[in-house]
Amino acid sequence: MISKNPRIGFIGFGEVAYYFSKGLKEAGIKRIVTYDKAVAEPIYGEIIRNRAQSADVELTPTLEESVTSSELVVSAVWGNVALEVAGEAAHFISPGKIFADLNNTAPSAKKQGAEAINAKGAKFVDIGLFASPAQVGHKAFMYASGDGAEEFKAVMSRYGVNIEVVPGEAGKATTIKTLVNIYYKGIQALYLELAVSARKVGLDLGALGPLLIKPVATVPREKEMAFWIVRGGLHAERKTVELQDIIEAMKEWGIEPIMMEAARKRLNLIAQYTLKDYLKADLPLEEYQAVLEAIGKIGEERKINLE
Repeated sequence: MISKNPRIGFIGFGEVAYYFSKGLKEAGIKRIVTYDKAVAEPIYGEIIRNRAQSADVELTPTLEESVTSSELVVSAVWGNVALEVAGEAAHFISPGKIFADLNNTAPSAKKQGAEAINAKGAKFVDIGLFASPAQVGHKAFMYASGDGAEEFKAVMSRYGVNIEVVPGEAGKATTIKTLVNIYYKGIQALYLELAVSARKVGLDLGALGPLLIKPVATVPREKEMAFWIVRGGLHAERKTVELQDIIEAMKEWGIEPIMMEAARKRLNLIAQYTLKDYLKADLPLEEYQAVLEAIGKIGEERKINLE
């Protein structure tokens, strides 16, 4: 069990760790340490030292010292090394401590990290971060799962950390974030494709704004996703044909239609389920789950899996 005012150790001291540390210190956490191997680099090392001084955080020379001197260890590194870092930290962590992984990585990496940490008698928290600490500091909203999630929330919520525990093992919070990122990363790429296309044909994006929100302008917020599922599912065949014309136009403008090609491929796959014939009707938004259920049933009946 960690104390009410735990000693915190960050592994990695980039933007996320810096803003979290700064806010936690202001909220009353007494001691925060950090280890970041990049401190040895000429340019980035200076940034890390300046951040640490600004946030009143102590730099430790080794990962071992950061882990052994902390009750709550927080991994804030690049996602592609998150599992490696959890494995290294497991060499030094001891029973009763908590290891929290807030990195953007695969759910499977969180599960494997939890196994390594749990094997040493410590608890693991999988954190899915849904707001930027650069904007709201340590109060950034997060989901947490894993065997250490409840204790993590009980202690850290005292200092203003905005945590909602998701029942389930490590990887559950990250699974939710991964699904959400399908939308956010996809929409970012889509808007960029729209923007370069508009520029190519000499149109101002400001003139398109009112038209872009029009399809769901009168739909309650909680039903927006249902709107697109119903419309996209039942009219996939027609929309596939329409997308082909859009793709051809973009090619004529000299734009590579990456997102539109992907959208056409997805809708073409869904069109093969012939959902409108199967369901024999348009659906109210409240029944959008029927579209998803029909995809599963048709797949079983026809022995296909186009999802």
